[in-house]
Amino acid sequence: MSNIEIDYDTILKFRNGDEPAFTAIYNHFYNNIFSFCKYLLPTIEDARDMTAQIFILLWEKKEALDSYKHLRAFLFLNARNKCYNFLRNQKNRTAIDKEISDFSNAEQMSILFSEIESELITSIREEVEKLPEYYRKILQLSYFQGYNNQEIADMLQISEKTVRNAKSIALKTVRMVFLNRNMKIGFPLASVFFFN
Repeated sequence: MSNIEIDYDTILKFRNGDEPAFTAIYNHFYNNIFSFCKYLLPTIEDARDMTAQIFILLWEKKEALDSYKHLRAFLFLNARNKCYNFLRNQKNRTAIDKEISDFSNAEQMSILFSEIESELITSIREEVEKLPEYYRKILQLSYFQGYNNQEIADMLQISEKTVRNAKSIALKTVRMVFLNRNMKIGFPLASVFFFN
């Protein structure tokens, strides 16, 4: 996604059903939303399908969106919700359906993820991939696949406290990499990855 925001005239035209304006918005946000879905979903094909669904929904709800901030929030929040619904349905089909997270955490994540930029997601993902397999697996199950601590403990046959401790160690390791690079991580993203 470009750092330059979509201008208000384009948004106004989009609200009135102008297809070139929609195309401009689609091109502006597509890579960012696709990266976000790809980050959460199991396959690239799933991410492509989900991204297409989100932009269809954007077109259907165009009259309610009156600013760049609202457009971005709408796209990220719906991407987050639809991806987690997809994952929950996958669990249902495999007979291991459980809550992805409790209600308050889900609502918090909805708000926080609306601020995530794809470049920063990629940077964090790269650092997580460098962790030892044990810690990487726990972070992937927690933040990328939506399992809570007790679910992870059950799957790995360890205690819930061990999961919490492992997450803490792994997150501190990733955080130190960014601090050593003198990278400034915005509060929303830091809240998700570094203070849970």
